[in-house]
Amino acid sequence: MSNEEQQQADETVVRLLGRREHSAHELRQKLRQRGYPDPIIQQALTTAQEQGWQSDERYAEIWLRHMLGSGNGWMKIKAAAGVKGIDEELLLQLVDAAEPDWVELCFERLCRKFGEQQPATRQERDKIMRHLQSRGFRFGEIKAAMERQQQPE
Repeated sequence: MSNEEQQQADETVVRLLGRREHSAHELRQKLRQRGYPDPIIQQALTTAQEQGWQSDERYAEIWLRHMLGSGNGWMKIKAAAGVKGIDEELLLQLVDAAEPDWVELCFERLCRKFGEQQPATRQERDKIMRHLQSRGFRFGEIKAAMERQQQPE
């Protein structure tokens, strides 16, 4: 483990974090792709965390806000968090703090994609339901959002 190699790894981490927030998991993957050995990667991550440059909690907060703002439901958020290396307990804490109204988010997604006009045919309704399921909304949320769509303003 050379000092020069450690310095290069540290600089790579700083450069990556200068573009956007990253989870420790993402940084570890990117450093591995660049051929750094695990001890150097671990030291670079430790340094970044001690300096306050990298925080999984900060990353998760920003990421969750983005996912909610993009019209994603709990199932998709939970699945994507695992891929991003976000700790499930941390995710649950952040979701509890955010207190998202899943039905409201589902309704907003429904209106954004399909408009406020209720589906005319069973095929249209099924298409809407499949879309909302693919966005991670649960059946009860989809049903409530579609019922809300049918109510006159």
